[in-house]
Amino acid sequence: MKKIIISTTLLFVTFFAFSQTNKTANVVFYLKNNSLLPKKITLIAYQPNETGNSTNGFFIMPGQKKRVEYVEGTKVYLTNREQVDIVMSGKRIDNDKPFINVKKEDNETTVVL
Repeated sequence: MKKIIISTTLLFVTFFAFSQTNKTANVVFYLKNNSLLPKKITLIAYQPNETGNSTNGFFIMPGQKKRVEYVEGTKVYLTNREQVDIVMSGKRIDNDKPFINVKKEDNETTVVL
């Protein structure tokens, strides 16, 4: 009985370990506000092989850096109110030009707003 439990456990651990290595690593980069005024930012992102989008809104203070993280290949849009309204109505904006198309080379870089 112990051999069956040990074998099953090892099989599960092996399966879990290999399933985790197939995931795409996230790319981390920073957005920096070089203005003297705070900025309200709304990012809308479309990840590869995903049907929906992610929306992230925040204020960024003068001189502040904000850490963001996306999967490689994600199209990120720095949106205005009109684009947010389009997305909130159920439509997509991924045919527009993205603010950034996330690449491995963007890892640990800073994008000045």
